[in-house]
Amino acid sequence: MIKKGVLVFVAIFIILAGYVVYKINYCRLYLRGVDSKEFNYVDGVAYLKGDSTPYNGVAYSTVCGGECGIWCASLHWRAEFKDGLYHGNFDAPLAGVSDGNWFSPGDKTDTYVYQNGVRIK
Repeated sequence: MIKKGVLVFVAIFIILAGYVVYKINYCRLYLRGVDSKEFNYVDGVAYLKGDSTPYNGVAYSTVCGGECGIWCASLHWRAEFKDGLYHGNFDAPLAGVSDGNWFSPGDKTDTYVYQNGVRIK
């Protein structure tokens, strides 16, 4: 009887641990960019701190202010940039972008499309 209980406990632990590892890796794959706190904005154009070239790539803003982790996979937004401007998809929580609203990678989001800093969809 005790052996069955231990086996069930171990099985549940392995499943939960696997799920946590999956969520963290999915989050890191989804982001693959820089935290928005690494930016300086000059006349509405994003630059990495200490760089004079406008930013190209993906950026995001997390609730915890850092990368994905076990307790912090909550985002305020995720966006693609070209020449320091929004260009491509901008993912936001369904409730809108604010400090009180967030989403996790894999959640349904509002996705806006930008071209050279102008929202087109």
